[in-house]
Amino acid sequence: MLKLRWSATSPYVRKVMMVLIERGLEDRVERVTTDRWSADTDLGKDNPLGKVPALTLENGPTLFDSPVIVEYLDSLGDRAPLFPPAGPARCGVPLE
Repeated sequence: MLKLRWSATSPYVRKVMMVLIERGLEDRVERVTTDRWSADTDLGKDNPLGKVPALTLENGPTLFDSPVIVEYLDSLGDRAPLFPPAGPARCGVPLE
């Protein structure tokens, strides 16, 4: 099971949650409420920057930074991807 360090007040966590919901992955993620401002937080062990979100993968490594996390989550599951493949269309450049 994936482990997501999160806070309901973070807009970056909300972006990750949207991808989890749209990809149908909510049941594959354990959500761990994290107060990054708490003196006794252990968030640094999952994210050296001390920020949420942080997603610990089933095989051990942790991803942090919401763009990286959503790209990874978009690769999971069997629903259509949310992000287009790399290239001009991804950047909003019309294809000729």
